[in-house]
Amino acid sequence: MNDSNSGRPAPADMENASGPPEKYGKVYLIGAGPGDPGLITVRGAELIGSADVVLFDGLANASLLDHAQPNAVLQCVGKHGHGGMWTQKQIDDAVVQFSKAGKSVARLKGGDTGIFARTAEEVERLIEEGIPYEIVPGITAVLAVAAYTGIPITHRDWSSAVAIVTGQMQPADGNIEAEESMDWNALARFPGTLVLYMGVTTAKHWSKQLIEAGKSPSTPVALVRRVSWPDQNVIRCELGNVAETIDTTAGLRPPIISIVGEVIRMAKPMDWFSLRPWFGKRVWVTSPNQSGNSLPKRFADQGAQVIHYPAMSIQPPEDWTEIDSRFSEIESYDYIIFSSVYGVDGFFSRLTTLGKDGRSFPRTKIAAVGENTALAINKHCIQCDLFPPKPGADSLADILIEHCRGKRILMVRNPDGETNALDRLSRAGAHVDCMNIYRQVAVTSIPKSLFEQALSHEIDAITVTSKNIARHTVRLLGEHSASQHWLSLSPAITAQLHELGCKDVLTAGEPNFESLIDLTR
Repeated sequence: MNDSNSGRPAPADMENASGPPEKYGKVYLIGAGPGDPGLITVRGAELIGSADVVLFDGLANASLLDHAQPNAVLQCVGKHGHGGMWTQKQIDDAVVQFSKAGKSVARLKGGDTGIFARTAEEVERLIEEGIPYEIVPGITAVLAVAAYTGIPITHRDWSSAVAIVTGQMQPADGNIEAEESMDWNALARFPGTLVLYMGVTTAKHWSKQLIEAGKSPSTPVALVRRVSWPDQNVIRCELGNVAETIDTTAGLRPPIISIVGEVIRMAKPMDWFSLRPWFGKRVWVTSPNQSGNSLPKRFADQGAQVIHYPAMSIQPPEDWTEIDSRFSEIESYDYIIFSSVYGVDGFFSRLTTLGKDGRSFPRTKIAAVGENTALAINKHCIQCDLFPPKPGADSLADILIEHCRGKRILMVRNPDGETNALDRLSRAGAHVDCMNIYRQVAVTSIPKSLFEQALSHEIDAITVTSKNIARHTVRLLGEHSASQHWLSLSPAITAQLHELGCKDVLTAGEPNFESLIDLTR
């Protein structure tokens, strides 16, 4: 992946764009939505995934880039982007040069392509250059406000019309000022809701103009920052003190839209977004980033701002010799026990690589240490024959131990896993082999920003789903781990955390993700 955020001049990938190819690449102008990555359209996500180049605004959610191809060029060109300020001409030049190099371009714009997005200017340039294009709409902030803050925007008793206004005049590139062309008298008389985009720095001006044109200073105003993001913030005030509210409220900086009108009084009954149990809280999920890990999404669905930075990674074995020998005799085992979702993923991936499938072990019974692991097995079109009502290898051993004598059992695991269940089955007369299908490799450090957040107690909870993860997370935080708030999946993990000096630990009522998420602080 080429992730260039260096600003101007344009990336080196465009250097070969001097001569027109046989066919120009198509340009897709895509609305990224207001923030929540789930709000992009299906078409928009599809086009990001097929583009050679993604040129994205700084206000677009960076996780949308997960849709991109691994080898796609990713370039931030936003006015609030990581690569500095880009003029409209520089953006247009980059789009054109990539297209003339024969590359398909996804131009990802915050919000909707048709609302204060300068799409018309970009399209004019594309038409001039003879470049094919497509426009894909997105959800603009005002529509998200109606859904995510409970402010209805329209209401038959309060407002039957909406006016969308820019709170900041847009000068031409290279100019400092723009001519005032707003009819404030008409807006003050407007019989409905006013929505002002980009109005933070000009709040004193537009509020003064509306009041002087006859709008009551007591008109309700809502300042909505980062609508649909986990840290969404809504500040309510009146038209007469908008500027003062912005000046005296810490952290109230763009992106913000201002809602002016009586509909704001209706907000509280319709506010579902901020009532979610983890809204406004920051959660560090330390479990590995694998296909079976739904914990980050589950916390995010409950309103949390999730930091998913694993304390260890899942890696393939360094040597496949012994593992492949187990696969060669796989049909001889009476039971295959899967100790984790990661083991399921590794087992079936290698099985496929070796040209085998479930028909290789038709008589073998399949067991799992818990329901989540059993569900992962089912996804491979294999029914799990056995899993204990209480998750854990020892609980599974309790079920197997009475009739395991003389049976061949294969435990799919990692080399650092617990061995107590294996020892019990062996003592009961079973012949137990291990297949160490994956390794858990500890990360050596965490980003400075994450460490500083933990140090300043900006993280509300740290989740721990295994004893290994507990040990490695505590090691990463050092002496500061003692003062953190921990969420533990089981009593055994809690005991491990206490042993490591962690005092503030909440334990899930049941060893599953649902119970872990129920531990709201």
